[in-house]
Amino acid sequence: MSLNIILGAGLVFSLLLSSHQASAVGLEDRVKDAFTNPPITVENSNDPIVTPLDIQLIRPFNYSSYNAYEKSFTLDSDNGETSNLWINNTSTDTIYVKITVGNLSPIDISIKKGTQKTTRIGVIGTTNVKVYIYSSTGHKMDMNISARQF
Repeated sequence: MSLNIILGAGLVFSLLLSSHQASAVGLEDRVKDAFTNPPITVENSNDPIVTPLDIQLIRPFNYSSYNAYEKSFTLDSDNGETSNLWINNTSTDTIYVKITVGNLSPIDISIKKGTQKTTRIGVIGTTNVKVYIYSSTGHKMDMNISARQF
């Protein structure tokens, strides 16, 4: 009787091991496949959501004030070769943006009410960027803003 128990237990263990090895091999193949054939992703350049691998220069938030908005940050080529500045104007009139990259002349952008714009900035070395947003009419600005480097 004890021989039957030992043989039965051995059979059960061998079945468990063979199924575990088969699932481990399947898992290994799936992991290899994920690295050699990564999933395709599509990025909406107007989307303020920052993915985990991006460097967040300006965390997505809403700014509402009569005062101008001003923010400076530094781009570093070690963190990626591209950066995006996204602004969504939800105020009652046009807002104006001055972007100064390094020692270059400022870039002037107007964003009409109810619209959004994404400005892409190429990164070469370490570069300081200054963002200045204002209203020419003195109306209360209401906007969503974010910036990232990838």
